[in-house]
Amino acid sequence: MRLVLFLLLVLLLSGCGASSVIQKIDYMSGDFTGCAVGAYVNGVANLPGFQTLIGKNLAVVLSYVHWQDPFPSAEADIVAANDSIPLITWEPWITNEAGNLNAISTGYYESYVREFIQAAKDWGKPLFLRFAHEMNGNWYPWDGLHNGQDPGKYKQAWIYIYSVREELAADNVYLVWSPNNANMPEADWNVLSAYYPGDQYVDWIGMDGYNWGYADWGSFESVFGDVYQTLAALTDKPLMIGEFASAEQGGSKAGWITDALAKIKAEYPRVKIFCWFNIDKERDWRVTSSATAETSFNQALQDGYFLDKIR
Repeated sequence: MRLVLFLLLVLLLSGCGASSVIQKIDYMSGDFTGCAVGAYVNGVANLPGFQTLIGKNLAVVLSYVHWQDPFPSAEADIVAANDSIPLITWEPWITNEAGNLNAISTGYYESYVREFIQAAKDWGKPLFLRFAHEMNGNWYPWDGLHNGQDPGKYKQAWIYIYSVREELAADNVYLVWSPNNANMPEADWNVLSAYYPGDQYVDWIGMDGYNWGYADWGSFESVFGDVYQTLAALTDKPLMIGEFASAEQGGSKAGWITDALAKIKAEYPRVKIFCWFNIDKERDWRVTSSATAETSFNQALQDGYFLDKIR
């Protein structure tokens, strides 16, 4: 009798463990209520200070890796120790006579791709991998304009990356397909759907957009409204804002931030993660660009809808 009870207890505990694993996978697939807070903080050394500034732990930490650089395991360890998920943007800054995307899809960089994804698998914790983002723009060597105005080449490169992930069984790696909010150039061949490889090859959908300020000042809705509707119609995959921020000049950045986070909560239910681009670059995108912007960001994040952990 004691043996039977013991075996029943073992089975019960095993079942609970399996349920926890399933829940974790579901969470990484966007099955949670609310929107997880993320940011690019320009280096993991800035992570503690940024979190203190905004009064919230980051659920997601955005970073960038140059093609042919190794998987950033040390930085990923710091992010994981912070109880956050890495969102690694993998940028193929390469020049090849076969063409940027053709070289990738035909396996010219096979050994590097396999080493990178194997290292991501060996790291062993969940992570997002955002390969060759903003492909519908005109500023990257992997975009459609620089690859013969043929979005099909992008799809082939994406499917190649997916196939390597599948072959290596890197199940902890979630692939994020992340276009720009606007098609540039505006041309018949340059539309989002032409770059989409299909639901079977994608885990998450991202979208990037900025309020550039000055004469190009635009509300959150004007930046993301159209692309959100386009992507929501294209796929049922969970959505994230991979990059966004506002300039100061041309309007009220503090008001823009308040409106943006209110809109995300009330009108963008498919957005499960956002990442603020916190750096002084083309504009001063930082939340500290003014005291009013900093206050607005901090106050808006105290709403329980905005999550400090994917859970």
